Amino acid sequence: MRKTWRRIAALLVLCLLSHPLSGLAATLKKGSRGEAVKEVQTWLIDLGYLNDTADGAFGRKTEAAVKAFQKTIGVKQNGRLTDEQQTRLLVLWGDVTGIMEGDGLSDEELAEIHPAGCSRKGDDPGQVEYCWRHLDAGRLTQILMLPGLPDTAVGMAAERAVDLWTEGMNALFDEWAETNPDAADKQREIFEEALAEAEPDLNDALGPGSPAAQRELAFWLEGNCVDRCFDLHTAEGNSD
Repeated sequence: MRKTWRRIAALLVLCLLSHPLSGLAATLKKGSRGEAVKEVQTWLIDLGYLNDTADGAFGRKTEAAVKAFQKTIGVKQNGRLTDEQQTRLLVLWGDVTGIMEGDGLSDEELAEIHPAGCSRKGDDPGQVEYCWRHLDAGRLTQILMLPGLPDTAVGMAAERAVDLWTEGMNALFDEWAETNPDAADKQREIFEEALAEAEPDLNDALGPGSPAAQRELAFWLEGNCVDRCFDLHTAEGNSD
Protein backbone atom coordinates (compact mmCIF):
# COMPACT_ATOMS: atom_id res chain seq x y z
CA MET A 1 0.00 0.00 0.00
CA ARG A 2 2.86 2.35 0.86
CA LYS A 3 4.54 1.76 -2.51
CA THR A 4 1.21 2.20 -4.31
CA TRP A 5 0.72 5.59 -2.64
CA ARG A 6 4.22 6.65 -3.61
CA ARG A 7 3.59 5.69 -7.22
CA ILE A 8 0.35 7.67 -7.29
CA ALA A 9 1.93 10.66 -5.54
CA ALA A 10 4.93 10.63 -7.87
CA LEU A 11 2.65 10.64 -10.90
CA LEU A 12 0.66 13.55 -9.47
CA VAL A 13 3.83 15.55 -8.89
CA LEU A 14 5.11 14.78 -12.37
CA CYS A 15 1.78 15.92 -13.84
CA LEU A 16 2.07 19.18 -11.95
CA LEU A 17 5.59 19.69 -13.19
CA SER A 18 4.64 19.04 -16.80
CA HIS A 19 1.85 21.63 -16.52
CA PRO A 20 3.45 24.41 -14.45
CA LEU A 21 1.00 24.91 -11.60
CA SER A 22 -1.73 26.26 -13.83
CA GLY A 23 -4.12 26.23 -10.85
CA LEU A 24 -1.96 28.73 -8.98
CA ALA A 25 -1.74 32.45 -9.52
CA ALA A 26 1.15 33.57 -11.74
CA THR A 27 2.70 35.36 -8.75
CA LEU A 28 1.67 35.03 -5.11
CA LYS A 29 2.41 37.93 -2.81
CA LYS A 30 1.33 39.59 0.41
CA GLY A 31 -2.44 40.02 0.28
CA SER A 32 -3.05 37.02 -2.00
CA ARG A 33 -5.68 34.55 -0.85
CA GLY A 34 -7.05 31.18 -1.90
CA GLU A 35 -6.21 27.53 -2.40
CA ALA A 36 -2.96 28.32 -4.22
CA VAL A 37 -1.67 30.19 -1.19
CA LYS A 38 -2.83 27.41 1.12
CA GLU A 39 -0.95 24.82 -0.94
CA VAL A 40 2.25 26.86 -0.89
CA GLN A 41 1.91 27.41 2.86
CA THR A 42 1.62 23.65 3.37
CA TRP A 43 4.91 23.07 1.53
CA LEU A 44 6.63 25.87 3.46
CA ILE A 45 5.38 24.46 6.78
CA ASP A 46 6.48 20.90 5.95
CA LEU A 47 9.96 22.12 5.00
CA GLY A 48 10.32 24.26 8.12
CA TYR A 49 10.27 27.70 6.52
CA LEU A 50 6.90 28.66 7.99
CA ASN A 51 5.76 28.25 11.60
CA ASP A 52 2.07 28.96 11.13
CA THR A 53 -1.15 27.42 9.84
CA ALA A 54 -2.04 26.97 6.17
CA ASP A 55 -5.05 29.31 6.12
CA GLY A 56 -4.84 30.50 2.52
CA ALA A 57 -4.02 34.09 3.49
CA PHE A 58 -0.62 35.40 2.34
CA GLY A 59 0.43 37.54 5.30
CA ARG A 60 3.60 38.77 6.98
CA LYS A 61 4.74 35.32 8.19
CA THR A 62 4.22 33.74 4.79
CA GLU A 63 6.11 36.58 3.15
CA ALA A 64 9.06 36.04 5.51
CA ALA A 65 8.99 32.29 4.79
CA VAL A 66 8.98 32.94 1.04
CA LYS A 67 11.99 35.24 1.42
CA ALA A 68 13.84 32.51 3.33
CA PHE A 69 13.05 30.01 0.57
CA GLN A 70 14.17 32.50 -2.08
CA LYS A 71 17.50 32.81 -0.25
CA THR A 72 17.88 29.03 -0.40
CA ILE A 73 17.38 28.89 -4.18
CA GLY A 74 19.49 32.01 -4.79
CA VAL A 75 16.93 34.44 -6.22
CA LYS A 76 15.91 37.97 -5.25
CA GLN A 77 14.36 37.95 -1.77
CA ASN A 78 11.29 40.09 -2.43
CA GLY A 79 8.63 37.86 -0.90
CA ARG A 80 6.80 37.53 -4.22
CA LEU A 81 6.56 33.90 -5.33
CA THR A 82 6.48 33.52 -9.11
CA ASP A 83 4.97 30.47 -10.79
CA GLU A 84 8.49 29.22 -11.60
CA GLN A 85 9.48 29.56 -7.95
CA GLN A 86 6.30 27.76 -6.88
CA THR A 87 7.37 24.86 -9.08
CA ARG A 88 10.84 24.86 -7.50
CA LEU A 89 9.26 24.87 -4.05
CA LEU A 90 7.10 21.90 -5.05
CA VAL A 91 10.12 19.97 -6.34
CA LEU A 92 12.07 20.66 -3.14
CA TRP A 93 9.09 19.56 -1.04
CA GLY A 94 8.64 16.42 -3.13
CA ASP A 95 12.30 15.44 -2.83
CA VAL A 96 12.60 16.09 0.90
CA THR A 97 9.35 14.36 1.84
CA GLY A 98 10.00 11.39 -0.44
CA ILE A 99 7.05 11.75 -2.80
CA MET A 100 9.40 11.83 -5.79
CA GLU A 101 11.25 8.61 -4.87
CA GLY A 102 12.60 6.41 -7.64
CA ASP A 103 10.26 3.53 -6.88
CA GLY A 104 7.55 5.49 -8.63
CA LEU A 105 9.16 4.14 -11.81
CA SER A 106 8.65 0.72 -13.36
CA ASP A 107 11.24 -2.04 -13.04
CA GLU A 108 12.00 -1.67 -16.75
CA GLU A 109 12.66 2.06 -16.36
CA LEU A 110 14.83 1.48 -13.31
CA ALA A 111 16.93 -1.07 -15.20
CA GLU A 112 17.91 1.66 -17.68
CA ILE A 113 18.83 4.24 -15.03
CA HIS A 114 22.36 4.53 -13.71
CA PRO A 115 24.07 7.44 -11.96
CA ALA A 116 26.27 9.67 -14.07
CA GLY A 117 29.76 8.27 -14.47
CA CYS A 118 28.75 4.76 -13.41
CA SER A 119 30.43 2.10 -15.54
CA ARG A 120 28.00 -0.59 -14.38
CA LYS A 121 25.25 -0.99 -16.96
CA GLY A 122 23.74 -4.34 -16.01
CA ASP A 123 20.19 -4.99 -14.95
CA ASP A 124 20.78 -7.29 -11.97
CA PRO A 125 17.98 -6.81 -9.41
CA GLY A 126 20.38 -5.81 -6.64
CA GLN A 127 22.10 -3.30 -8.91
CA VAL A 128 18.78 -1.79 -9.99
CA GLU A 129 17.74 -1.40 -6.35
CA TYR A 130 21.05 0.25 -5.54
CA CYS A 131 20.97 2.57 -8.55
CA TRP A 132 17.58 4.13 -7.95
CA ARG A 133 18.53 4.69 -4.32
CA HIS A 134 21.86 6.18 -5.47
CA LEU A 135 20.02 8.61 -7.74
CA ASP A 136 17.57 9.68 -5.04
CA ALA A 137 20.24 9.94 -2.35
CA GLY A 138 22.50 11.91 -4.69
CA ARG A 139 19.71 14.40 -5.31
CA LEU A 140 19.23 14.73 -1.56
CA THR A 141 22.95 15.39 -1.13
CA GLN A 142 22.62 18.36 -3.48
CA ILE A 143 19.66 19.60 -1.46
CA LEU A 144 21.61 19.28 1.80
CA MET A 145 24.20 21.69 0.41
CA LEU A 146 21.65 24.45 -0.25
CA PRO A 147 22.21 27.61 1.85
CA GLY A 148 19.71 28.46 4.56
CA LEU A 149 17.86 25.14 4.39
CA PRO A 150 15.76 24.86 7.59
CA ASP A 151 16.75 22.25 10.16
CA THR A 152 13.41 20.52 9.58
CA ALA A 153 14.20 19.96 5.90
CA VAL A 154 17.83 19.07 6.67
CA GLY A 155 16.74 16.43 9.15
CA MET A 156 14.18 14.86 6.79
CA ALA A 157 16.48 14.92 3.76
CA ALA A 158 19.47 13.55 5.68
CA GLU A 159 17.44 10.77 7.30
CA ARG A 160 16.08 9.72 3.92
CA ALA A 161 19.55 9.82 2.35
CA VAL A 162 21.01 7.65 5.13
CA ASP A 163 18.21 5.11 4.70
CA LEU A 164 18.60 5.08 0.92
CA TRP A 165 22.36 4.52 1.03
CA THR A 166 22.20 1.73 3.63
CA GLU A 167 19.26 0.01 1.91
CA GLY A 168 21.07 0.23 -1.42
CA MET A 169 24.23 -1.34 -0.06
CA ASN A 170 22.25 -4.15 1.56
CA ALA A 171 20.62 -4.85 -1.82
CA LEU A 172 24.06 -5.27 -3.35
CA PHE A 173 25.28 -7.47 -0.49
CA ASP A 174 22.16 -9.65 -0.71
CA GLU A 175 22.67 -10.21 -4.41
CA TRP A 176 26.38 -10.94 -4.02
CA ALA A 177 25.57 -13.43 -1.23
CA GLU A 178 23.77 -15.63 -3.75
CA THR A 179 27.06 -16.46 -5.47
CA ASN A 180 29.69 -15.72 -2.81
CA PRO A 181 28.08 -15.62 0.66
CA ASP A 182 31.34 -15.60 2.63
CA ALA A 183 32.74 -12.58 0.79
CA ALA A 184 29.40 -10.79 0.92
CA ASP A 185 29.07 -11.34 4.67
CA LYS A 186 32.61 -10.11 5.25
CA GLN A 187 32.09 -6.94 3.22
CA ARG A 188 28.74 -6.28 4.88
CA GLU A 189 30.41 -6.62 8.29
CA ILE A 190 33.16 -4.17 7.30
CA PHE A 191 30.57 -1.69 6.06
CA GLU A 192 28.42 -1.96 9.18
CA GLU A 193 31.43 -1.57 11.48
CA ALA A 194 32.58 1.55 9.63
CA LEU A 195 29.08 3.02 9.85
CA ALA A 196 28.84 2.15 13.54
CA GLU A 197 32.07 4.08 14.16
CA ALA A 198 31.24 7.09 12.00
CA GLU A 199 27.80 7.83 13.44
CA PRO A 200 28.78 8.32 17.12
CA ASP A 201 31.86 10.32 16.09
CA LEU A 202 29.69 12.76 14.15
CA ASN A 203 27.14 12.93 16.97
CA ASP A 204 29.90 13.74 19.45
CA ALA A 205 31.30 16.45 17.22
CA LEU A 206 28.05 18.08 16.07
CA GLY A 207 25.44 17.11 18.69
CA PRO A 208 23.58 13.83 19.15
CA GLY A 209 20.86 13.48 16.54
CA SER A 210 21.34 17.05 15.32
CA PRO A 211 20.50 17.97 11.72
CA ALA A 212 24.18 18.83 11.21
CA ALA A 213 25.26 15.38 12.38
CA GLN A 214 22.65 13.69 10.19
CA ARG A 215 23.75 15.74 7.20
CA GLU A 216 27.43 14.85 7.67
CA LEU A 217 26.52 11.18 8.07
CA ALA A 218 24.68 11.34 4.74
CA PHE A 219 27.77 12.90 3.13
CA TRP A 220 30.00 10.21 4.68
CA LEU A 221 27.74 7.47 3.37
CA GLU A 222 27.72 8.89 -0.13
CA GLY A 223 31.48 8.65 -0.50
CA ASN A 224 31.66 5.32 1.31
CA CYS A 225 28.85 3.62 -0.60
CA VAL A 226 29.95 4.78 -4.03
CA ASP A 227 33.45 3.46 -3.33
CA ARG A 228 32.11 0.14 -2.03
CA CYS A 229 29.79 -0.26 -5.01
CA PHE A 230 32.81 0.11 -7.28
CA ASP A 231 34.85 -2.33 -5.15
CA LEU A 232 32.06 -4.90 -5.19
CA HIS A 233 31.86 -4.81 -8.96
CA THR A 234 35.63 -5.08 -9.24
CA ALA A 235 35.61 -8.08 -6.90
CA GLU A 236 32.82 -9.70 -8.93
CA GLY A 237 34.75 -9.17 -12.13
CA ASN A 238 37.90 -10.70 -10.69
CA SER A 239 36.01 -13.74 -9.47
CA ASP A 240 34.67 -14.62 -12.92
